[in-house]
Amino acid sequence: MIESSAQIVRECGSCSACCTAIAVHELEKGAYETCAHLCDAGCGIYAERPRSCQAFKCQWLRGVLEVDVAVDLELRPDACGVIFDYQPETAFGELFTAWEVERGASLSGPAKSIIEGLAERFLVILVTPEPDGGQGPGERSFLGPPQLVAQAADAMWSS
Repeated sequence: MIESSAQIVRECGSCSACCTAIAVHELEKGAYETCAHLCDAGCGIYAERPRSCQAFKCQWLRGVLEVDVAVDLELRPDACGVIFDYQPETAFGELFTAWEVERGASLSGPAKSIIEGLAERFLVILVTPEPDGGQGPGERSFLGPPQLVAQAADAMWSS
């Protein structure tokens, strides 16, 4: 069987979820605040964006959320309502952060399935927006193997 060598293209397109949900300290932008540089064309300072923006790797863009090779637009953050971030080396091992773009989006559909699958093996931090559209993060909760959840909770409460 001959496999196509064509590159699968993943683009942000109209998705700007990371520009609204994730904090950017260099810009003094808090979590769940819309970035001042977001415009109709996307990021107005993309070529000169801060280091933390450059370092962020949307897991949908990286193609790690799909089960097969097909590009699933339903898993793009603006469609599924959750942005997935990955940190390979933390005190808890590999860590995923699931930023809800829309409050409650992690409770159903593809986002719920992805979170459940990740939580079987990894620590997942679920970050939700403030209720009633308030700015800033609402709740943060830990999901995953019980020993990792306990470690994370201990670290959070002991600091």
